Amino acid sequence: QEHPSPLAEKASLTTFGVVAEAMALCRPISVALTCFAVCLQLRPLPSPCLSSLTFVGFGSSSTAVRTQRLHRALRASPETAVEGWRARIEYTGTLENGTVFATTDGQEPLEFVIGEEGSWVEEAVLGLAVGESRDLLLGADRPIYGTWQQNKVREVPVKTLPKGAETKAGDLLRDADVEYALKVVAVDGENASIDYNHPLVGRACTMSVRLVGLDELAEAERVVIERVSPGDGKSFPKRGDTLSMHYTGSLASNGVVFDDSRGKGEPLKFRIGIGQVIQGWDKGVMKMSIGERAILKIPASLGYGSRGAGRDIPPNADLIFDVELLAIS
Repeated sequence: QEHPSPLAEKASLTTFGVVAEAMALCRPISVALTCFAVCLQLRPLPSPCLSSLTFVGFGSSSTAVRTQRLHRALRASPETAVEGWRARIEYTGTLENGTVFATTDGQEPLEFVIGEEGSWVEEAVLGLAVGESRDLLLGADRPIYGTWQQNKVREVPVKTLPKGAETKAGDLLRDADVEYALKVVAVDGENASIDYNHPLVGRACTMSVRLVGLDELAEAERVVIERVSPGDGKSFPKRGDTLSMHYTGSLASNGVVFDDSRGKGEPLKFRIGIGQVIQGWDKGVMKMSIGERAILKIPASLGYGSRGAGRDIPPNADLIFDVELLAIS
C-alpha cells in the first residue's frame, strides 16, 4: 500500500541494590564514594551527580543500561494510582439482583494504563494504593454497558450471516469482532436486523475492585496528546464504537506527510479498540471527545514497529498524527 493509513521490573529501592549500581557506574573512586554516601541516606541523587553518571564510561552499552536502571530505581513511584501508570486489578461485577456477570477470579488480573481506557476502571482505581479495594456503583444513569442506541441495530443481508445460522427473530449470533452474542431483531426477506447493543445495556451494577499492582510506563509505550481545539468534553469513544475521523500522518523525524484524509476529501471510518487501527490510535483517540482536534505523537512500538509500512514509513519510525474526531456511532 503506497500511502498506509492507520488501519493497518519496577525496581526495589534497597540500599545494597542501588549502591551496587552506583559503584558499577562511578569512576573514579571519589565519585563512587560520593554516590555511596548519598545512597546510604536512601534519597535520590542530586541532578548534577546523575548527569555525571550518565557520561562515565562513555561508549559502553552495558554502562548505559546500568545507568537507566539506576535512574528508575531512584525515581520515586506514586503512593497511589495516578494517570499514566500501568495498573493491575482484580474485580467482580454484580447486578442489582446479585448475579455475578464478570470476574477475574481464577484468571489473571486485568492490566491497563490509567488514562487510556476512558471507562469505569479508571474511576475505580484512581487514588487507590496497592492492596486497597473499592466498590464502584454504576447506576442506571451511567450503566457499565451504556444506554440502548437505535443506531446499533444494523441491517445486514441474510446471506452474509454465519453458515448454519438461524434467520428468525430472537436468535443469537456471533461476530468475530464482538465479545458477546448479538440478537436477531427481525428478518425481512433478504435482510436481517441485528442488535449490536450489549445484552446488559442499561443495567445497573456494582464493580468491586482491588488494586494488585502499579508500574511505571516505558517511554516506548506512551502516546503523547497535544490538544489543538476542544471537543464537547462529554462524548468519548467506547471500545467497539464506529468513528469518523480526519487525519494527517507524518514522520516525526523529518515531518514528511505520508497520508492525509483531508486531502482526499473523505474521513476515515473504523471501529475503535478492537485492533482495526494502530495501537497508538486505539490508545490516544479513546481520550478525545467528539469535535476535538489533537496531535498524537506515537512511538514506533505503537505504530508500525520494526516492519514499517510500504515505501513511506520506514522501520522503527515514530509518527505524528493531526487528528479530528468528527462522529461516534
